[in-house]
Amino acid sequence: MSVNLSLYLASKSPRRKEILEQLGFNPIVIASNDHTLRNFQGDEVQLPGESPEDYVVRIAREKALIAFEKIRRENRPMLPLLSADTTVIVDRDILGKPDNEQEAYSFLERLSGRVHEVRTAICVGTSENNLKQAVSISEVRFKTLSHEEISTYVQTAQPYDKAGGYGIQGLAGAFISEIKGSYSGIMGLPVFETCELLKSFGLDLFKR
Repeated sequence: MSVNLSLYLASKSPRRKEILEQLGFNPIVIASNDHTLRNFQGDEVQLPGESPEDYVVRIAREKALIAFEKIRRENRPMLPLLSADTTVIVDRDILGKPDNEQEAYSFLERLSGRVHEVRTAICVGTSENNLKQAVSISEVRFKTLSHEEISTYVQTAQPYDKAGGYGIQGLAGAFISEIKGSYSGIMGLPVFETCELLKSFGLDLFKR
């Protein structure tokens, strides 16, 4: 008897969708062109006094809550829902998605030649009342970057839809000399934590 591996994905990230599909899940993107979700995702700001650790969990949870509203509004069938948020932290500051070339350059200057932290929080549930969460914590070391390397990179499209202004799976992988933690978590969806949470809601990759 085959197991239904369908789930809702409260994220427009093509990387998260791709990771889930490669594992064998069937993600149904719920954060597509909804007006409310667009407004929310443009307002991912840190609250006064909020730590980076609390921020990433709050944003992941809020994405799930808004997606549940959309599911109810559209009378969709009940499936487990997964949401996630990835945060790059350096000097206790959150580096979000750069708005322009100047900001992307500034981010990479701060990351150059040092270690920073990447946290990805994930939430899985079938309603607001049973949301479970997990956080993947990784450390990433950048080599010392030259002006030419940063300038060339920020002129590509790669920095502008990614936390911290880089993606480990792209050209910026050439900047990374060491990681400690989860490669997939740095990409935006930690495979181990994701599979464990989904399994608790009946989506077990090894039970067919």
